[in-house]
Amino acid sequence: MATRNTSGLARVMLAPSVLLLLVWMIVPLAMTLWFSFQN
Repeated sequence: MATRNTSGLARVMLAPSVLLLLVWMIVPLAMTLWFSFQN
């Protein structure tokens, strides 16, 4: 049960970091596309 609890906690802690990494990758790409289509 302790291992299940720690794995669940690890998943909860890991999810925001994965989302942050996705945002970190997508935002510069979106900004680049936005500025390329603006001009």
